[in-house]
Amino acid sequence: MIRFFKFILFALYFSASVTQASSVAVNSQEAREWANTKGQELIQALAESNLAAKYAKLDTMLSEDVNLNYISKFVIGKYAKQMTPEQMEQYTNLFHRYALTLYKQFNLNFNASSVTFSIDSVVEHQNFATVNCSVDPSKVFENIRGIKVEPQIIPVKFKLIRGTKNRIQAVDVEISGVSLVIEYRKRFYEMIKENGDDINWFLQRFNDQVTANEKVAYQKLLNQ
Repeated sequence: MIRFFKFILFALYFSASVTQASSVAVNSQEAREWANTKGQELIQALAESNLAAKYAKLDTMLSEDVNLNYISKFVIGKYAKQMTPEQMEQYTNLFHRYALTLYKQFNLNFNASSVTFSIDSVVEHQNFATVNCSVDPSKVFENIRGIKVEPQIIPVKFKLIRGTKNRIQAVDVEISGVSLVIEYRKRFYEMIKENGDDINWFLQRFNDQVTANEKVAYQKLLNQ
């Protein structure tokens, strides 16, 4: 369950346009609107009773407001230099499919409105902004377990850039000081090393994993 919350926290993002007078890519007001507005939008999507409709809404949020191209390039890191254009295209497409399957591996049948969050601070940088939040999912655990659970305050930091079509897009989230994209990079590096630094073998293994994830998601739709 904690892994699931780490993932949905990554999906909290907001799309807005910057005023020409601003000297930063994302200003503090936009960043706060991002956290507030997309947080509520995510909760509404998770509250959708029809699983297909829920998946459609969450897929749209991930595709439009998370910069998956940026993240995919960061995650593959130094190994991008070893890839041919064809291999890079295959990897990028697989990564997009992979991102859309991750949350579908978890049980989404819970009262997402029980999750509370607050914005603690916003820091503006020239090319990005960070939003520091506190998230408490303890009420969700209470509902699932049927017992009293102490508050579990999780510090969360979002990194936002001005991305595709001038949208504000998320490119990273830190949970309790741990960057998710760095953790994914470590995992992908391990996968490549496990396959002898052979990119073709890595892509085949990655394809197998994505295909397996998609089958799980499809089966859930059939069983709803």
